[in-house]
Amino acid sequence: MRRSWPWMLASFALVAGTAHAQVIDDPEANVVEALVVNAKLPGPAWWRISDGDTTLYLLGTLHSLPNNQPWDKSVLERRMDGAFALILPPEGKAGVTDIPALLALRGKLKSRQPLDAAVPDLAPKLAQVRAQLRKRPDAYSVWSPLGAGIEIAGDYRKSAKLDPFEPERTVGRLARKHGVKARPVASYKLMPLAKAAVRGHSEAAGRVCLEGVLDEVAAGAGASRTAAAAWARGDVRGAIDGPRNFQRCMLSLPGMAELERRGNQAEIDALVAAMRTPGHAVALFPIRGLVAQGGVLDQIRARGFAVSTPGE
Repeated sequence: MRRSWPWMLASFALVAGTAHAQVIDDPEANVVEALVVNAKLPGPAWWRISDGDTTLYLLGTLHSLPNNQPWDKSVLERRMDGAFALILPPEGKAGVTDIPALLALRGKLKSRQPLDAAVPDLAPKLAQVRAQLRKRPDAYSVWSPLGAGIEIAGDYRKSAKLDPFEPERTVGRLARKHGVKARPVASYKLMPLAKAAVRGHSEAAGRVCLEGVLDEVAAGAGASRTAAAAWARGDVRGAIDGPRNFQRCMLSLPGMAELERRGNQAEIDALVAAMRTPGHAVALFPIRGLVAQGGVLDQIRARGFAVSTPGE
């Protein structure tokens, strides 16, 4: 799922989860080691695509950052100055008229069977997580496994103070400051995605997602904070080795792996098109998608463009 929409969709359709009991089609499972290079410049890692008269600077991002995560923005400020565009990942769209349908869809994630009875082997871990999040002993009982995972994931992110809108919010603010117009590479309607995820997911996928989020909550926010700190200092390996439970759960749901590939292709096509404009631009894409085998930079190199790593 791409960056500016996944949290909106997660609020009613997706949760964090590890898919150890189910084969997952993961387009970003493997990375190109030659692209996993630590940054020499201060702050997060940047990659560069260039030809004779155009340079595109690509900032790799995580899917969320801890609240108030410090990071050096000097390179970002410098590259925003005079840029002809800020290129963003695909965005999801939903309007006010979609709210009743979204609420109805969320209701389909409730269950007549109490949650602990539906997954009795997970009851001890549910009790641990409820206590950890300071919830009542019967919290989440009305939800199906997938619905409970959604609720627990939201409560956990609030408790752990993880912000799913950073660093995109900060980058957008600096783009406006420099008069740089932001343009997402594609736009998709959220309702069809949500309906497919909620109505088409299997019981196995729902259980896998619930078990994964329980494991992540029980483990605490340390791994996410470690990855965020690595990202902020340009440690690419440390950043991409952070938790990927949310993405793996998403990929277990109907149509999402194919949507991920479509978004990836839209990013590549947008970069190729931008290379026709003289000057320089900034692009903001998820860091693992940049360095994945068959990902953005791997395919850009295959098309003959020069790609520089953060260490150059």
